[in-house]
Amino acid sequence: MNFLAQKRKHILLRETQNQGSDSHPFNDAYFKQLAKLTGNGGWSIDFIEKQSFLDQEARRILKVPKDYVPSLRFALDFYAPENHLLALETFEACKEGQAFALDFKMLTYHKIPFWAKVAGTPIFDADHQIIGIQIVFHDINEAKLKEIALEKSLQIAQSQNTRLYNFAEMISHHLRSHASNLELTLDLINTATSAEEEKELTQNVVDISHSLNLTVSHLNKIIGSQIKGMGKIQSVSLADTLKKSLTKMHKLLQEHEVEIYSDFSEVPEINYIPDYLENYFSNLVANAIHYRHPDRAPSIDIFSYYEENEICLMIKDNGLGIDLEKHGKDLFGLYKTFHQRPDAIGIDLFIIKNQVESLNGTIEVESTIGTGTTFRIKL
Repeated sequence: MNFLAQKRKHILLRETQNQGSDSHPFNDAYFKQLAKLTGNGGWSIDFIEKQSFLDQEARRILKVPKDYVPSLRFALDFYAPENHLLALETFEACKEGQAFALDFKMLTYHKIPFWAKVAGTPIFDADHQIIGIQIVFHDINEAKLKEIALEKSLQIAQSQNTRLYNFAEMISHHLRSHASNLELTLDLINTATSAEEEKELTQNVVDISHSLNLTVSHLNKIIGSQIKGMGKIQSVSLADTLKKSLTKMHKLLQEHEVEIYSDFSEVPEINYIPDYLENYFSNLVANAIHYRHPDRAPSIDIFSYYEENEICLMIKDNGLGIDLEKHGKDLFGLYKTFHQRPDAIGIDLFIIKNQVESLNGTIEVESTIGTGTTFRIKL
């Protein structure tokens, strides 16, 4: 690669006419073949003539039309927007004499993204003045995507390990609390001074046992949700997953005449854990129905979209709403409830938040009392 770059350095300023034609001096058969074998594309910039040159391999990688004439003015168009600042800073430093070798997310002529290893070096004249830049880039998209996927998997594993530790601490706290109450009550029974007192304490034992059983049941549900997180990340259809979730609550939807509008046209599929995604749909739709406004039928909007190059999911309802000033900090807490509903437990949002964050996502809420609630999940 360095040898090829050196050759291009010598021929850069010889001729810049007839871009991409066979008459260009770089189209020497040997170096043309070498470029093909190594898969390196060459991009040269002449500061004196204010012209740019793309060799045939560069044209192939960038998929430019045969008659495309490169220009420094539009060079940034071949870099992904999130890499524009880095590309500009790197180019300016190279103009001052600093060579570079970096991984960039680039774009083809038709805006298809790919990763490339990009190396650049300034070109000097006989007086050691910088008169141009020679850039060589190599398509590393497949290897880079595998690297990114591996890094993400490691981050997810680390996040899940941390959550499992915190979860173990939480289990220990809840079970110790029940055990302490039970032990204290049994001690009091042994020292009871009347049959009435003993009866009352015995009932306490029954109540504690019932509460302990519920706690274990809830913890099993949370553990089950964590175990599902061990599932493989795969390509998941948002529309199919929503349909599967809604099928399971068909009677509930029919009973309350729920209207659901969904649009996944912007992001129809994502790489995710299917069980997690299904849980988001099932529980957030169910909550919208349970906490519906008494004066109107439940209406739920579900969308997928991009925000700052991140995939997002929005679930919006027209229900009772939540007082976020009062309950915002506890919204995703375990056993936290905010409406007078006897069967409310307060674990579903806790589970959703843990699942979202275990995959390095975020979940945010907007809500107005009497108007409705919107959940936005960055997946």
